[in-house]
Amino acid sequence: MANHTLQEILSQPAAWETVITMMENETGDSKKYPNGYTTDGHQTAQAIFIGCGTSFYLAQSAASIYSKITDVPSRAAPASEVFLFPDSLFAGEPERYQPFLISRSGETTEVLWAAKYIHEHYGIYVNGITCRPGSELLGLADHSFIIPAADEKSVVMTRSFSSMLLLIQYLASLNSEDREFRGELHKLPEIGSSLIKKYKDLPDAIVNEKEILHYVYLGQGPFYGLANESMLKVKEMSLSSSQAYHTLEFRHGPKSMINENMLVTFLFSEMGFESEINVLKEVKKLGARTLSICEEADSVITEYSDYVVELNSGLSDYARLILYMPVTQLLGFNAATAKKMDPDAPANLSQVVTL
Repeated sequence: MANHTLQEILSQPAAWETVITMMENETGDSKKYPNGYTTDGHQTAQAIFIGCGTSFYLAQSAASIYSKITDVPSRAAPASEVFLFPDSLFAGEPERYQPFLISRSGETTEVLWAAKYIHEHYGIYVNGITCRPGSELLGLADHSFIIPAADEKSVVMTRSFSSMLLLIQYLASLNSEDREFRGELHKLPEIGSSLIKKYKDLPDAIVNEKEILHYVYLGQGPFYGLANESMLKVKEMSLSSSQAYHTLEFRHGPKSMINENMLVTFLFSEMGFESEINVLKEVKKLGARTLSICEEADSVITEYSDYVVELNSGLSDYARLILYMPVTQLLGFNAATAKKMDPDAPANLSQVVTL
């Protein structure tokens, strides 16, 4: 059994350091994205972050971050929506939209189709974000950002997800000239390295303590994309039943499924903390096992959580997002190995979806 996936999860802080160094030295594309304007000089109506699978979930968090940091309204869309339902995305004046296409390999067919469609039907600039030099997306994008150090041998995306999200965070800080936010991002590699050392064995303990038949991940705002991606990791690697919801939405029907074999993971924010904590209480009282990943655990989190991960990062909600991912990725990895499955070779999946 190969261990590419494990190595790529544990090596994330080094990749983050590479992203920061790259963006610090960036003198080209990033300077062409002044806040509020597209690359060809039009006032921006909306930024659209586009991807498939993990890259779509990345786009969900990226859009939330970009809206907050740059004040440019932003949304996320699966690549297929671009060419199947374009009018729902590019309404009004298409030249005022700024699309960012995300693909680890730069070869995902639907992302390439989306890039071609945008060029052919709207004639607007396409921005590409990938980890692989020489990919087809780079030939289609008008401006590109490439992170070779974040590329992976494994099928599932882990290091590439967090690194491309960090790149977008950094790009937002450059576009908005937000030096304080940028300063927070610089602290991520060191904090991430410490957290991995501290908690890398916890997911293995969780999956081996008691059988888990169903995984649920909850997060609000920019954390919702992380919840979706965490759901996908455990599903891809271990073929386990998993779902993701906005935290408060879990009350509205899904909580009917709670039982002692369900693990509910809370991705706590500071902005929504008081509301999210009430959901934790409800979920625990109904009998689920609970994992809380939070900036700092108070007495309520400690009382109602079976497992707690404290980040103690000192960073804001929008800056510390990627710190949540190593533990949830390791949870998927350990869920797979506990079932004698190879996380490097998930069933029915390939590294690149080509059609």
